[in-house]
Amino acid sequence: MTRAHQVTDGSRAVPDLPEVRVTPKPSVRHQAKALTKSLAAWVLRRPCEADIQDAVRIKHSSEVRQVVMVLTLTEIPLAFLVSRIVPPPARPAHAALEILLILLGFSILATMARHPHTVSSSAVALRTGFLGDIVLPRESVRSAARSMRTIEGRGLRRVPDDPSALACSIGASVNVVIRLDTPVLVDLRDGDPIEVRTVHISADSPDEVSRALRGGDATGRRGQA
Repeated sequence: MTRAHQVTDGSRAVPDLPEVRVTPKPSVRHQAKALTKSLAAWVLRRPCEADIQDAVRIKHSSEVRQVVMVLTLTEIPLAFLVSRIVPPPARPAHAALEILLILLGFSILATMARHPHTVSSSAVALRTGFLGDIVLPRESVRSAARSMRTIEGRGLRRVPDDPSALACSIGASVNVVIRLDTPVLVDLRDGDPIEVRTVHISADSPDEVSRALRGGDATGRRGQA
């Protein structure tokens, strides 16, 4: 969590910035834990955090999900074909590797499904699933608009050509820009904190983000992942 604190600009004091919760660049161990927990919860059909909090859910990363789904489903028959040509002594190791790859694919799908963006009366949570997230105070968020662009990298990251912007997505493609009324101070632990005024995200339906922020209904509201 990054807490608001006093910053200065020359001799002029800048007011305290709102508090924002951020999980930047999770460690490999943290990512593995998130993937494992999500897969177990998905299999057991446990309710998502968004359902418990009665927040508006907004799905994201559809392109990445489709690619991962195709690769995972293709790996299943491929594993049986490859096992026929692998020498018998190596088959147990090959089988273990294939099982891990297939479980990893389903874990990534489960993590994205169970960690959508959410909008509630108190917060706007922008998530990637297992590569970091940011939770903004609802009163700081002004609006959302369509904005297709490519921002290299994955997870929660800086935007190279805009020092007051963040990107929060699993892939490089984003299609929504969220604008803030009140900037928030974010520490990504890779340099100086950023005074963030815009956040670029990926959403399966950009219009849902705008409707949720305006307080209207959005499809993709509560439901099992």
